Amino acid sequence: MTKLLAATLLGLSLVTTTVSAAPAKPKELSWDDLMPPVSAPPPPAFPGSGIPGKGGPDQQPGSPYEPQYAYNPVKSLDGKYVKLPGYIVPLESDEGGELNEFLLVPYFGACIHVPPPPPNQIVYVKLRKPFNLKSMADPYWITGTISTKPWTGDMADTDYVMSGDKVEIFEWKD
Repeated sequence: MTKLLAATLLGLSLVTTTVSAAPAKPKELSWDDLMPPVSAPPPPAFPGSGIPGKGGPDQQPGSPYEPQYAYNPVKSLDGKYVKLPGYIVPLESDEGGELNEFLLVPYFGACIHVPPPPPNQIVYVKLRKPFNLKSMADPYWITGTISTKPWTGDMADTDYVMSGDKVEIFEWKD
């Protein structure tokens, strides 16, 4: 009887350990979730005359036309297990051409054209297992643990880094 009770308790502890070791269901995010609340609306796109020094879009930092909102990360997302849709901009691949590092961006063509999106709208992703990217024009879901650690590269700066566990094609819902 004692052996049966010990075996039962051991079995239950293994089941409990196995269940708790599995990652929780990821929190599904949108790109808006990566932006902190806006404290003031942005200024008009082309205020003033366009004449240097007269309030045009060529103003230097500190002008009244500099954006009045911060491109900061949402600190409460740090360490969260999330799922985020977006487009992949390849950075690093292995010898077989499989991708292991990329930038995830909210729209097709971001980071390829200048200027790139703001740092809180780009996620640097390092995959645990390489992935065969079939098309840069297709959107993907990326699942993993996100951090608010900044990353700097030749193509862009980011406010988020993700350790990617899963890549899957994004299916549009009607």
